[in-house]
Amino acid sequence: MNATKGYFSLVQYCPDFARQEAANVGVVLFCPERQFIRAQTARTISRIRRFFGEDGDGYLHLHGMMEALSSRLDVEQSEFTTLEDLQKFIATRANKIILTQPKPMMVLDPQADLEALYLELVADPKKPLTVQAMIPLRKRLDAVLMENDVRRFVQRKIEVQVPTLKETLRVPYAFQNGRFNLIRPVEFKHENDAGVKTAACKHAVEGQSLYRHPDAKFGELQLIVVADFAGAPQDSADMVAGIFRESEVRLVTSDALPALKQEIITLAKLAPVE
Repeated sequence: MNATKGYFSLVQYCPDFARQEAANVGVVLFCPERQFIRAQTARTISRIRRFFGEDGDGYLHLHGMMEALSSRLDVEQSEFTTLEDLQKFIATRANKIILTQPKPMMVLDPQADLEALYLELVADPKKPLTVQAMIPLRKRLDAVLMENDVRRFVQRKIEVQVPTLKETLRVPYAFQNGRFNLIRPVEFKHENDAGVKTAACKHAVEGQSLYRHPDAKFGELQLIVVADFAGAPQDSADMVAGIFRESEVRLVTSDALPALKQEIITLAKLAPVE
């Protein structure tokens, strides 16, 4: 396949156009000779959170805005025949999802080149594992929750029945703060999104069943998944958090263990003497 001329534009989230501060959330590739124009945008908003914090404006509608951009380009693909058509489209953008001015490039395989642009310009590079991350998650959890100032608030080696699945769930730690919180360490080592999603859905079903059906011994329950995503694709934590949110499961990432410890010390009731 011969190379041909194309143009790419970055898709950016810009909450305040006057300040010109933006985060890359996707890329558009336009190849007139191949009648190809398509956007690839981020599935999560983790980059935006890192740029603008948790309280940034308009997060609620961001996914809809990005999906609308992609859908519009798909539907109106035949209307883009020249560089000027793309430039006019960019000039009409009126929300917080904007496009940069097109830059030329040589295109060999439009879809493959679009994916390569996304990986280079938008996706977060994989980071090398830290020494801490190389320690198994369960050992890190033990090290935090067995410290003298917190261990008296936690119960250990808990078993409960998961009514929906008719299975026994065994967790190493739990604490009581109005609900009996079951702490389950999970290492998401799946190499693709599908594997992460399947595992997350399994825990979501468990957690929802536990939340809805009080236990005869422990009362009302909630599942807390302490998760490590060191081996998973970028943005997996955001995807899992979204799945868990619908099922009343709490997600605590492994780097937030100190905060979980402080929560237990502050809010938990003393555990029964073993």
